[in-house]
Amino acid sequence: MDLTVTRAQYDAVRGARHLPDVLRKVLDAATRRGDEYLLRLTYEEATALNELCAWNVHTDSSGAVKPESQVFDELVRAILTHPDY
Repeated sequence: MDLTVTRAQYDAVRGARHLPDVLRKVLDAATRRGDEYLLRLTYEEATALNELCAWNVHTDSSGAVKPESQVFDELVRAILTHPDY
């Protein structure tokens, strides 16, 4: 699966706590295109990325995604709605 991510999304994942080596390798191999990155993910890597991002989505007492975790929420949505996932 090819997934295009923004620089902010790339940086957020790169800086996430407990980044697995498998995802670090995906990020290292990403193709930079201006302010975006193309990630080439297997199904297992996409699942790992989805789980990592989901762990970093935090909500307030009303259930709204907190602004600081919006980038992770956007990635979760992008993966789950990707036609190759």
